[in-house]
Amino acid sequence: MTIVSADLADGETGRRLGGLLQSYHRQTELEKAANGVGLLTGDGLLPRKYQEEIDCPAEAFAWSRVFIAQQDVRPVGMVVLTPSGGAASEVKRLWVEPSVRGAGVGSALLNEAILAAQADNAEAVRLTVWEWREPAVRSYLRLGFRMVPSWEERMALQCMELRLPAG
Repeated sequence: MTIVSADLADGETGRRLGGLLQSYHRQTELEKAANGVGLLTGDGLLPRKYQEEIDCPAEAFAWSRVFIAQQDVRPVGMVVLTPSGGAASEVKRLWVEPSVRGAGVGSALLNEAILAAQADNAEAVRLTVWEWREPAVRSYLRLGFRMVPSWEERMALQCMELRLPAG
């Protein structure tokens, strides 16, 4: 498995990233509906803002750094690192295909995002995670993230932060 920085200007990379984003958003919307915080529509359509990410990741993540995990040439995971104002960077859209979970792909992607945040002189990396995603919460805690007061208004989202060493 390798982690590569995504060239969002490349159409093929955008298509592959779009496939990962579609898997991520579909699973998340199913989980939100099952946990009473989402409104999954009967037509199977994703909310417009998520469909726009899938259709045009280059626009959606123009100010972000995107990393893709590949097995051979097949994309199996992704993470988006976005400047979040102030001295923090925010992890968004961390996704690992179910067929390769448990093999360290998520940790490798998250570590790549942390290294990128450090290179950008961020003081912290922050993220949100749905409270029912207990394996993800345990992974974040293992990597040094801590629960912090919420900056989110959506119910069931937990906010976490990893303070980065100075310099």
